[in-house]
Amino acid sequence: MAKQRKTLHPSVHSQPFTSTKSLTRQHRRTGILLLLGSAAGIGMTVATSGMALSQNSQTPVTKTTAVAPNVPTKTRLAHIQLNDVTAVAARKGWLQEEFAKYNATVDLVSTSSYGSSGTVAALFDRGDLHISKSMMNGSLQNRVQGLDISVIWVAEVAVPRRATTFVLADTDIRTVADLKGKTLGSGLTLCPYYASVEALKAQGVTVDNEFRKGDMRYVNITGLTATSAFLARRFDAWAAHPAGTNTASLFIRGDVREVATAVPGGVYVTSGGRDVYSVYRKWSEQNPDLVKAFLVVLDRTTRWLYANNGANLNEAVKIAAREMRNPISVEAYLFKDESRTTFSWGEPNHTTSVLAIQKFLHHNIAEKDPFFTKHPLSDKDVEAFVDRRFFAGGEYFVDPSPRKQ
Repeated sequence: MAKQRKTLHPSVHSQPFTSTKSLTRQHRRTGILLLLGSAAGIGMTVATSGMALSQNSQTPVTKTTAVAPNVPTKTRLAHIQLNDVTAVAARKGWLQEEFAKYNATVDLVSTSSYGSSGTVAALFDRGDLHISKSMMNGSLQNRVQGLDISVIWVAEVAVPRRATTFVLADTDIRTVADLKGKTLGSGLTLCPYYASVEALKAQGVTVDNEFRKGDMRYVNITGLTATSAFLARRFDAWAAHPAGTNTASLFIRGDVREVATAVPGGVYVTSGGRDVYSVYRKWSEQNPDLVKAFLVVLDRTTRWLYANNGANLNEAVKIAAREMRNPISVEAYLFKDESRTTFSWGEPNHTTSVLAIQKFLHHNIAEKDPFFTKHPLSDKDVEAFVDRRFFAGGEYFVDPSPRKQ
């Protein structure tokens, strides 16, 4: 497949930088070739796209598969996941500014264009991705399956509405009790699944899994396929993030009604609902200064987003809508609704972060979760999984808490 090059929409803050898409033979060997199910049954080939950033925006950096050498006198390249926050940081010029201090440039890599949950793992494994954001469960799942990553940043406690169970607004389902005998749809290893299973059980409704029969039948389904099936009434209730690219429009239009949120003070809210940033371990060992540079930019961007009661959010929405290729209304929901996963304050304490992950893992093993029951991780391994160098007291710590300016 020939490379396709496209220029991102310019903003008032910087000149256009470029995005490239390519699919190589190595991608095929590492399993990034994926056929996505859809209503039309069309197969799509997954590729990666990166936004190459440089100090001179007219001279873009070419996407490369090479791991940057640990030679500070030479230009190093960091592959960082493209998301709403990194898109804003790039357009504001903060990523370029901070990494230039270390004679380094940044390549923003799109990992979600085609909705493949395995793309991040494959890119990490081949060295084409160095830093990525996910929910805690996603990073933990990759680690227990052998991916050589570590956690460098953990979010604060989540709000209950971060993950909800909802139904179509015109159904007669109004309470959790009404869900008995119905069907729940969600991704089996996705964050909202854990929130809904915990929330429904707390109100007397259990969900099927491979170990036991529950009050609700379960369907493992994700992405646009899930959206189409839900609207076609192929399953009754959906466990998902309201502030997700596939679900936000349903809430904006009032097409759905929430039946349950995550349990306030529960396992999901206090542990599993936190998002994390993970890093390819070998690269972080060679380039801890660049990991810190990223954390500096993340902190700067987060504080800008929170500043003056969200006065900058409209600007952020416009930038993210351009770079993430989403409607303005969707990005506004992703940034402004309380269920958002786009940005939050972080947890500075290493022990607190470790205990949060251990709590989530222990709970799901005790509950006979289909994934974690088969893929346990020791407390000692979890402690090593969270890299203390980037938490309070560590050499490369950047305080992510809402401290006074």
